[in-house]
Amino acid sequence: MTAAVPLAVPATTSSATEYFDVLNEIGAKTGIVKARNHVHRDGDWHRAVHVWVYVQSTGHVLIQKRAACKESWPNLWDISAAGHVTAGDQSLVTAQRETHEELGIEAPMEAIEPLFSMQAAFNSNDESFVNNEFIDVYLLTLKEEIPVQQFILQQEEVAAVRYIPTAQLEQCWRNNDDSFVVPDCESEYMELFQILYKRDKDKDHSAKVVLGQVGSTGVEFVCWQ
Repeated sequence: MTAAVPLAVPATTSSATEYFDVLNEIGAKTGIVKARNHVHRDGDWHRAVHVWVYVQSTGHVLIQKRAACKESWPNLWDISAAGHVTAGDQSLVTAQRETHEELGIEAPMEAIEPLFSMQAAFNSNDESFVNNEFIDVYLLTLKEEIPVQQFILQQEEVAAVRYIPTAQLEQCWRNNDDSFVVPDCESEYMELFQILYKRDKDKDHSAKVVLGQVGSTGVEFVCWQ
């Protein structure tokens, strides 16, 4: 693995270049900051967020189709919104930003509920893309479905969105459906379904419930409990 030294993100760096905090094997910052492509080249541990949009009234989740130009898993159905935690940022702040950037959702930070964190390690693109991540998984709960045409999608990231029943998503994963990005079904990520099934049975006890409203800049949320 290529050695690296701590560095600050240069002020003159193009905004298109992302920098990540390099983490050790227990998720603590090492003090090293590296460019995204070097992190994935060298297999450095870093942090990412996954945000699932769940509809309380239907038990459905929102999934996104990854854009055709994506470096990894283009044109496949995936998490509602996701992204890397850039150097110096906080996980929850990143979760809020990614839901806004990718879906046009302006959610209050208090409405984004942390569920669990886990490690994931996998390769793609003939093993030239090495992804060693600590993933923080979040939930954003809607009372009712918001029509998909009212989301404002980030074109370079998201090709489309749709709702899918939770049980159908689990089945697609367990069947290794090749139209989906499929995580390791033996991993702790499957805890997601246990949480969602429990929420579906006990609709009055979601930890965070938000009400969607369409605003001028996307989907805004006017209340939560």
